[in-house]
Amino acid sequence: MDRQTELLVALHQGLCRLRPGSAECTLKALALALALALCEDLPAVPEILDVGCGTGAQTLVLASATAGRITATHLIGPFLAQLEERAAETGLDQRIQTLAADMNNLPFPDDRFNLIWSEGAAYVMGFDNALREWWSLAKPGGYLVVSELSWFRLDPPAEIRDFWAGNYPAMRDVEANLAAARKARWGCVGHFHLPAEAWTDYYGPLKQRLPAFRRSDVSDRDAQAIADLTEQEMSLMGRYSAVCGYEVFVLRRGA
Repeated sequence: MDRQTELLVALHQGLCRLRPGSAECTLKALALALALALCEDLPAVPEILDVGCGTGAQTLVLASATAGRITATHLIGPFLAQLEERAAETGLDQRIQTLAADMNNLPFPDDRFNLIWSEGAAYVMGFDNALREWWSLAKPGGYLVVSELSWFRLDPPAEIRDFWAGNYPAMRDVEANLAAARKARWGCVGHFHLPAEAWTDYYGPLKQRLPAFRRSDVSDRDAQAIADLTEQEMSLMGRYSAVCGYEVFVLRRGA
């Protein structure tokens, strides 16, 4: 684990969410997929893969809303342990299997899953790479629900444009991401903006955590830089939520 990852893990340890999202948005995306999937004879017990699950906020929602068997993967063991604990507390642990795995090298055969899910994690391997790699893991006619940081406007103000140019230069607009999905042989069932209020469950606890994180080692320049960057992001996204944010894409594997 490199130093930056180590610090980010320390900053997020114990939080219910590692990225923006909400149970309502998870259920909205699931409903879009199921509306068509039920017409296509989705199995009563679908096989679901949650890639980059983090501490599993969306994993638990999926387990509660479906009868599926869920494989939840993440590279950081403590986050998986937190998911396992929460799953046991809610009685969902019998249908959730966790696996420490690199999303760039997932150990699954082709045509394995009815539904692949990934909230706010595809950027780790690159959105286009994720679309290509996960296509083969989905069963023919299977579904992918994935969120990607996207521009909602083609003319973003310089302040927010420059921030993301330095921190996520691969960021594109929604239509460009839809084009990438089509190129990777995914059909679009639907898509929607993650609303500004869906960032609250992530930023709220994170904002409360930051002072203690800073105090833990005031002489650690790397830690203070992570805190500075996090505060800058929260401030900018609070002001520019209409300009950019996560777009949730509900896709179906094509031929």
